[in-house]
Amino acid sequence: MGEVAAILLVQYGGWGLLLILLVLILTNLEKVEKVVAEVLDLFSWAGASWHRRAVKANIQSNINLFGRSIDKEVRGLMPYNVELKFVTEMDRAELLQKQNMVIVRIKDRRHDDKNLVHAMLTFCPVGLLPEARPYLDSSLSSAVDYTMTRKLLSAVRRQSALSYLYKEVMQPQIAENPDLDKLCGILDRLDEQGLLTRVVLRELREMGVKVGGRYPTEANREETKRLIEYMDVIAKRAPQEEIDTQFQGNYISMGFVFIGTGEKVLQHGLAPYINAIRWKREAGIGKAYIAARDHFIDTAERVAYLAEKRGLAKMLKSKRYYATDTQGNRREHILIEMQLIPSAPFAPPEQLSFLEE
Repeated sequence: MGEVAAILLVQYGGWGLLLILLVLILTNLEKVEKVVAEVLDLFSWAGASWHRRAVKANIQSNINLFGRSIDKEVRGLMPYNVELKFVTEMDRAELLQKQNMVIVRIKDRRHDDKNLVHAMLTFCPVGLLPEARPYLDSSLSSAVDYTMTRKLLSAVRRQSALSYLYKEVMQPQIAENPDLDKLCGILDRLDEQGLLTRVVLRELREMGVKVGGRYPTEANREETKRLIEYMDVIAKRAPQEEIDTQFQGNYISMGFVFIGTGEKVLQHGLAPYINAIRWKREAGIGKAYIAARDHFIDTAERVAYLAEKRGLAKMLKSKRYYATDTQGNRREHILIEMQLIPSAPFAPPEQLSFLEE
């Protein structure tokens, strides 16, 4: 980009500079929108209309920047921008697919925090996880929306908005639907461990793509609920605890390979982990997530490399990140997503129960 900019400046002078600025604006619309919001906020003293414009621009930029960060993590989770309009009727959202835009219409509650909360909650059912949304039951759908709204508010450091979300929006709903409290707790735990977007929402989105617009069934909703229950077991798993590391549904097929016991690596090398991937493949599992922490990260990368080299799997994505473990410690993690290459099954079922980490 730097070399291209230099050539444009040398050959076209001022016009080249204008072209560079135009490209930067078009490729960073959300950041430009944030700057516009800050400029408008400077003039909010001039009257209610200026303040309203500043609030609108600020809400749009916050949601759009947050959406880009989420969609960068997993493509397709929040693929649309938001345009906010204040109305006097009920809150609602409308997708303009050709414009890649969700029009969010909400009542002006005359309070910045409340407007941000309700704008995000109105946006989510249309703009978040759009392919999978029809296949979630109402409780899980609401829990996803509340959790992602909480993530947004935490990201922009709006503590008063978080308090409003918890006390005035969520608590009345939880009182009517206790399952919602349980689901929000599970999703929050998964988010704390870095598994919400990287695994759960990714798998839900891919399920929606696979189902491909078919009529939603109770079996679909049951499969997504079972995935959340399975991932909760994964999130609460203690070191060296033996659990079923696989999930097999009609559309979601995945498992984990946990790497982290030094004694196992010293005694057996990488063979147990390679065999775990092989057994999952032979059981018909579609995807494996190789997970490790701290000084076992290099081992995980080596296992992924060998599994791919031996034709067992194809690496789709590898991500290092910091997250909190089950003991509350902040540690470096790696999660490697592997697409397993199908083969004819021959391993006995008892071999599929494998102690990892």
